Amino acid sequence: MNRDRATARNAMLLAASVMVWCGGASATPSCQGTYAATSLQPLPGRVVVDLDIRDRSPRNLTLAERFLGGVRGAGDAVGRDANVLLHVSTSRLGETSSGVTRGAERTYSELGGLAGGGMRPELPPMPATGTRASRPAPPAQPLLVLRMDATVGAETRSAWIASVQCRMTGSDEGDVAQELGRVIGGALGKRVERQAF
Repeated sequence: MNRDRATARNAMLLAASVMVWCGGASATPSCQGTYAATSLQPLPGRVVVDLDIRDRSPRNLTLAERFLGGVRGAGDAVGRDANVLLHVSTSRLGETSSGVTRGAERTYSELGGLAGGGMRPELPPMPATGTRASRPAPPAQPLLVLRMDATVGAETRSAWIASVQCRMTGSDEGDVAQELGRVIGGALGKRVERQAF
């Protein structure tokens, strides 16, 4: 009887250890950077968040779900009966894959919101002389730039705005979306001076 109890206790300790270890492994950041936010007017006392999704492709809906999962993980309620609507615009700078030249801006509508536009920043070409000619520079991780604003109810005026810049350290877009959702959910409605995450 005591032996069975000891075996069960050891099995539970092993299971708990595996869960803690796996939880720590998944806590590796997928995007590291900074964010800032400011409140332009108060949000409702009980916030229920939804996301303005313009491109309703399966990929974008999946990313939106992961983003909202991060917002939920930060302690905010999410759902269709939302009283706060997030509008998100995203851009990636510095990609070298998929035929995009380094330094060019690509606008993504994954999470909806306003389309990027205007001037497209581009880095000047680097001369291929000296030490640069003998070895290629390692590819830089893309810089992800997000601009968010929150509207209350049917209002079109922004009540809260935020900006995020981060270097992607992971390759799973869903993990990046969820991590960014946690950052935004934690800052929603607050004023945040430039903060690292």
